[in-house]
Amino acid sequence: MCGRYAVTLPPDAMADLFGSADRPNFPPRWNVAPTQMVPIAAIGQAGNVRLLQARWGLRPAWMVKDPPTGPLFNARGETVADKPAFKVAFARKRCLVPADGFYEWQRQEKSRTPFFISRADGATLAFAGLWEATKDDAGELLLSMTIVTTAAAPDFQSLHDRFPVVLEPAQWQTWLTADTPAQRLKSLLVAPEMGVMVARQVSDRVNKVSHDDADCARPIAAGLL
Repeated sequence: MCGRYAVTLPPDAMADLFGSADRPNFPPRWNVAPTQMVPIAAIGQAGNVRLLQARWGLRPAWMVKDPPTGPLFNARGETVADKPAFKVAFARKRCLVPADGFYEWQRQEKSRTPFFISRADGATLAFAGLWEATKDDAGELLLSMTIVTTAAAPDFQSLHDRFPVVLEPAQWQTWLTADTPAQRLKSLLVAPEMGVMVARQVSDRVNKVSHDDADCARPIAAGLL
């Protein structure tokens, strides 16, 4: 599961990273939560990479409103090609979701300890995502997205049994390309190799969505998982 993350790369640097001519104006975010607007990279109608802003929480085009359980902010990789809510987007509307890293909470008897999970090399990562275009409750265009998850590797299962799919740069084009065969796409939906990601304990400041600053992701002493 992935229910909070950070994305702070400046728009110009993000455009360079994904090879896009777009320069959308989005601020650094240290504590993104579902239903908030976030940047995504997707293939546009002209075949170029677009940087767009989408709501985190997919609303399939055939849904008039969000499900009673709320917007679909995660999609299980094992069933994403078949579930009605995701299969159209999986086939035609895949995206990359840039991030510095994401948060998970280690549950103990009476407390939860937050960790920030990021690439060990400090590079910006890209989650495998799906997007849709539909109408919001006011009849305006709504772009929305979800993050694809997979089973967590053993070294992260003490935090959660699910993990967002993190795509390597060499896989980005394969994921975005419209005619990539489904079996090739499914082969990408695995946990990162051991050592690629690292979890560092952070303060409980991140627990409140209203806290959105660098202190949310700042490691605290002796905090490695």
